[in-house]
Amino acid sequence: MMNREIYQYELPWNALQLNSEDIYLSMGVGYVPDEEMLKQLDLLKKEIAVRCRPRCLYAFFEASPATKNHIGIDGMELHTGAVITPYLLDADRYVLFIATAGQEFEQFQHEVKSSGDILQEFLLDSLGSAIAEAVVREVCSKVENYVLPLGYGVSHPYSPGYCGWHVTQQKFLFSLLPEQPCGVRLSESSLMSPIKSVSGVIAVGERIVKRKYGCELCGKADCYKNRNKLKK
Repeated sequence: MMNREIYQYELPWNALQLNSEDIYLSMGVGYVPDEEMLKQLDLLKKEIAVRCRPRCLYAFFEASPATKNHIGIDGMELHTGAVITPYLLDADRYVLFIATAGQEFEQFQHEVKSSGDILQEFLLDSLGSAIAEAVVREVCSKVENYVLPLGYGVSHPYSPGYCGWHVTQQKFLFSLLPEQPCGVRLSESSLMSPIKSVSGVIAVGERIVKRKYGCELCGKADCYKNRNKLKK
């Protein structure tokens, strides 16, 4: 593999595997939608299918030596924090990625919000989060299909804003990628637009193995993505 390889895709709707847990998790811990809400979700999915253009971009970088709280990429240190860094320490390469539901999805959100339909707005917000997570899974699948035959292991994906990796670190991540990757912009406060976007890093290396995910170790009670709360 070269020092830097960049791949970008627009993903067809039928390539995405939406996870119901991702949808319901955004609605609240332990929330179970009723039959009418499930019908509304199905109708929204059909409309999204003809409008939404999910996209992803990922790039391979040679790994620089890591420390307790930092990983090194292309001469730059990313402060990934004490929780995430141990999962990334033994990488030979890092994959930085952007995954997004796309600008078209966000435009649909604006239209629904303007219509005043609060229920549809609520459901669409949850669907957007699930779409972004589904795109991340596609990124992971593409990376695995590429590197596993070469004898490399792959970590779980990790994102700024979770497990002690401060969201402001996104500016460093974005600085290593093409300008506005997949049409995603970063604000002065390090928030992404379209909102339903995810950035992050995946470790690749001969000594990399998938270990227990952060939710099983972190214990951050107010993180909406903490799936352990669903099992209580």
